[in-house]
This record gives sequence, C-alpha cells and structure tokens, in this order.
Amino acid sequence: MTSIGSIASQAVTSASTDNTSLINNYETFLTVLTTQLQHQDPMDPMDSSQFTQQLVQFSSVEQQIKSNEQLENLASMMTSSNALGVLNFVGTTVKVDGAQGHLNSYGTATYTFTADKAGTADISIRNANGDVVYSRSEVSIKEGEQTFNWSGTDNSGNRLPNGTYTITFDTKNDEGTSEIEIDTDTVGVVTDVDLSSAVPMLIVNGQAIQTSQIKSVGIEASS
Repeated sequence: MTSIGSIASQAVTSASTDNTSLINNYETFLTVLTTQLQHQDPMDPMDSSQFTQQLVQFSSVEQQIKSNEQLENLASMMTSSNALGVLNFVGTTVKVDGAQGHLNSYGTATYTFTADKAGTADISIRNANGDVVYSRSEVSIKEGEQTFNWSGTDNSGNRLPNGTYTITFDTKNDEGTSEIEIDTDTVGVVTDVDLSSAVPMLIVNGQAIQTSQIKSVGIEASS
C-alpha cells in the first residue's frame, strides 16, 4: 500500500507546481489516509500526530502556491501599469545615450554630443556592418553641447539607404596635445511603444530603447 509519508513528501517537494497538481496530491493523500484508518489495527492505532503534521504540510504548500499566484498577479498589474505609463512618451522628444542615428526617408541624421573642451575632430559614420560610409576631417568642435548633422550621403554624394548609422570621433584639442572627451547622445521623437517584451520599449529614430536610457524629455529637436 502507498504510504502517507511518501505522498506528503511528494506534495511538499512539488510546491512550485500549479493548484491542479496540489489538489490531486491532496485528494490522493486523503484517500490513502481514509483507507489506512479503515484498516488499522484497533489494538495498535496509527499515530495521530503524524496525520496532523502531514496535514499541516499540505496546508503550508497550498498557502505558498496561493501566495505565488498573488505575487504573479501583482507583477502582472505592475507590468500593465508600466506599459500604460510609457505611452505618455509617444510624441515627445527625448535625448538618449548612444552614438547611433537612424537615417529615414527625410534623408538626414542628427547626432547630439557634448565636448569637455574645444578642438577638432575627424568624424566617421559607419553602417550596421561597421563599414565607414562617410568621413569628414578637421571638424571644428566647441566646448559644451552641440550637434552634427549628416545629410545621409557618402563622400561622393550618393544617397545611402535608410537604416542605423553610428558616429565616431577622433579628436584633439586646439593645442593638439590631447584628445577631447566626447559624450554622445541621440535626439529623436518617440513614435511608438513596443509592448511585446517583458520591458516596454520606446521606438526612437527607428530604434528600441528602454526608459532608463533617456537623459531628458521634452527638449526640442535640433534642425
């Protein structure tokens, strides 16, 4: 005959299973318990404290599963709340960390960056494969925040396809003795929100970003 102890152990070790599994184990436990009680020796009855302990174990597992369900519901509610919250970003202009720019049908990409001192920079634009598609030498860099506007063409004036392009800087100060520290940002309008993943993503310049990447909201895009 199946022992009550083995059934109780099975229920305890499967605490991560769903309620259906728990109910099945619990019903089996009660069936075995009733059967053993019916066939116990009246002169040598089974220890009632053992039954009590196993009932408490089942009750504990049941409570844990209910607690897990409540936590899952709470997490789902928080996710829904966050998803609704990010919808407020749609239509706003944001500044995002990163050197990537998206070339769209309008044919331009704007890169915003901050320099710690004045100087010059050799600027390169690379495509998604890492190939340099545009370069410009000895570009004047001022101290503070500024933008670099790229027309979307290569050095020969050929129009490049829409997509994501990355800017890099090779800098030196006015004295030519040291590099300039560049902090590169991307400015764009939030056009859509992707709610298909666990973390809601904002679509800015065709790129999916997290809200944690946003540095400021409501700034005006540079012309």
